[in-house]
Amino acid sequence: MSTILEADETGALRLPPSLLPHPGPHRRYRVAAADGQVVVDEATAEAGKAGIVEHRTWLERLEKIRARGVTDKTGMSSQQMWDEIREDRC
Repeated sequence: MSTILEADETGALRLPPSLLPHPGPHRRYRVAAADGQVVVDEATAEAGKAGIVEHRTWLERLEKIRARGVTDKTGMSSQQMWDEIREDRC
């Protein structure tokens, strides 16, 4: 079965739920391009857990900095501090 979809003004495609495996709100899908085809598969729970753990670790680090009230980075501007934190996150 094939379906013709039209891209919107930004070039994005919107897939109807009938084309998705296990459609539902807040479901996550892995999308890959291979040999000119786009493959959509349901994302595993493990892939999401790794990102959640990383994000929580980052938030805990920010909370420690906030609780201390200082950055222990003498001579560093707040912009430089935030840039460093963002680099750690990526």
